[in-house]
Amino acid sequence: MKAKWLPLAAGIALAAGSVAASAVDFHGYFRAGAQASFSGGDVYCAGNGKVGHKVGRLGDECDTYAELSFSQDVYNKANNKFDIHTLIMFGTKEQQDPMVDRQGGTFQNIGFGDGDAVTTDGDGINHNSGQRSSIRELWSGYTTAEGYTIWAGRRYYQRKDIHILDFYYLNNSGTGAGIENIDVGAGNLAFAVIKGQNSGFEHYNDLGETWRNLYKIDARWNAIPLGGFGTLDASVIYALPWISKYQKHTYAGNTRATRANSGALITLDHAYTLVTDPVNVMNHFIFQYGTNGFGNVGYFDNHVGEYYSPMVGTQGVRLIDWGTLDAGNFGLGYSLFWSHFDDDYISTDTWVYPRSGWEYGIVLRPEYKWTEYTRTTLEVGYSQEKSVNNDHHGWGWQKYTQKDPDLYKVTLAQQFTPGKGFWARPAIRFYASYIGGDQFCKQKAQPTHKHNYQWTFGSQVEAWW
Repeated sequence: MKAKWLPLAAGIALAAGSVAASAVDFHGYFRAGAQASFSGGDVYCAGNGKVGHKVGRLGDECDTYAELSFSQDVYNKANNKFDIHTLIMFGTKEQQDPMVDRQGGTFQNIGFGDGDAVTTDGDGINHNSGQRSSIRELWSGYTTAEGYTIWAGRRYYQRKDIHILDFYYLNNSGTGAGIENIDVGAGNLAFAVIKGQNSGFEHYNDLGETWRNLYKIDARWNAIPLGGFGTLDASVIYALPWISKYQKHTYAGNTRATRANSGALITLDHAYTLVTDPVNVMNHFIFQYGTNGFGNVGYFDNHVGEYYSPMVGTQGVRLIDWGTLDAGNFGLGYSLFWSHFDDDYISTDTWVYPRSGWEYGIVLRPEYKWTEYTRTTLEVGYSQEKSVNNDHHGWGWQKYTQKDPDLYKVTLAQQFTPGKGFWARPAIRFYASYIGGDQFCKQKAQPTHKHNYQWTFGSQVEAWW
């Protein structure tokens, strides 16, 4: 057996001679905090990492979450470089509707994602509640001497987010291949094909749930210069469900199962930056339009571009303006959001969300920086959805209120950061928060008692590097 390893060892040693030595690039993100309700009992959050935080994330995160990334250049010769990228994720269990703090002690088991108890130590308490873990990135890139990169594997692909909402308004992540950073003088081009799946097939003929594959063709033109008016990123994602003759035959009669509802998502993202001493302004204005399975762009739906639903006859439009301001000791983060969703396939004459409707939200995060390392931050947010006395995403808020459901939050925090910039991290926080509204009434699962608000206080650390 030893003899068989000798050629491999010799090959590795020979290859190593032409590889530039490089250290492992370690970077990542995490947040962790402890919170309590002034009235005791459970702590509820209006959002989470999956759905985002439409009235702001400060003081509204009931979880611990981390991403640890390890990358390395494995070959670099004559301006031809090969690198590898990995990213490992961990998070405490997230519940939705309502979203409840379910963090335990120092030991929290990984691998039981359904949250079933592993052991109760005889006291009936689930000490090892299931947590989430995943390998999010496994990809490699080849950067040529001309500067463009050919890649393949599983990766976060050119995501775009609003940090204060933990909201990814464009996220076509997944497994696939592509080419990016093609310099065309006026910006650069990127092309990719990324595979997706969804449970577009209902339970049918007792065969269980069947997944349908789809392929998303992604074309982007980034950093288009607009003279003194910033830059523009333009992208089109076309989703193509891939349904076999066997699936069509097996699920005959089930329109969701046999539907090849291709659709498109268009995103225009205008970025403008102004840097003058001591003012630093960054602003993004985004327009998005989606059809069929991308129609969910018409409401506050996180990670648009990643999931593609089996809906047909739907379309959505979204307008976003967000940015940051640093001016001496004063800082500001802000987000304005409006969207409209329309479903011709099932809608009646009434304008009812999610059949048809709109929603909007505004979040402001002003702060004053007392020193290089201390700041006081206020975050306020308000959101409302258009609705009438009808079921709303199956949540049934209209059983308890006849008005358009809203959501609002006010959080005051004292933070400690290494520097005055808005993005300075890590941030160690101590905060008090108030959240309420008809949407939160349902989140707390106590609508019949009209308990549609909550006071909380807590601590949190957020870091990236």
